[in-house]
Amino acid sequence: MSNTVSTASAVEQPAAEKCAPLTLAMADNAQLESALMDETKANFAAAFKNACDKGLLTEKPLIDPKATDQGKLFLINAPEANVASIYLSEVDGSRMVLEYPFLTTDGKSQVPTADELEEAIYCAVRGATPEEQEATGRCLVD
Repeated sequence: MSNTVSTASAVEQPAAEKCAPLTLAMADNAQLESALMDETKANFAAAFKNACDKGLLTEKPLIDPKATDQGKLFLINAPEANVASIYLSEVDGSRMVLEYPFLTTDGKSQVPTADELEEAIYCAVRGATPEEQEATGRCLVD
C-alpha cells in the first residue's frame, strides 16, 4: 500500500514544481534599491507560482524561446508605463523584459504587486481576446 501512495504523490506534483524558476535582473546594470528589488522578487515569485498553479504556463513558457538568456527576466524602468508588461525585446539583445514604472517621472519609487505581475504574465502567455481588449482594455499597454 505504501508503494501506491508513493507513486500517487510522485505523479501528483504541485504545478509550481513543473515551472522552471526565473531570476530577475536589472537591465543595463541599472540599480534598484535592494529593499525594492527584494519586494519585487517576492511579488514576482508569488505571481509566478499562482500563474503556474493555474496552468497559465503549460501551453507557452513565459520566456520566449528566442530569448538569449532563458533563465532571466530583465527589469526595465518605464516611468510613463500604465501597467507591468513582459515581452521579448529586440532592442535589449533579444532578452525577455519586465517593464514597469519602478521610478516614476515625479521621482516616486514603486514596486509592482503580485496581482499586477500575474496579470503581466497572463498577458505575455495568453493575452486577451480582441473583444476583451475592446470592452475592458485588458492587456493593452501604453
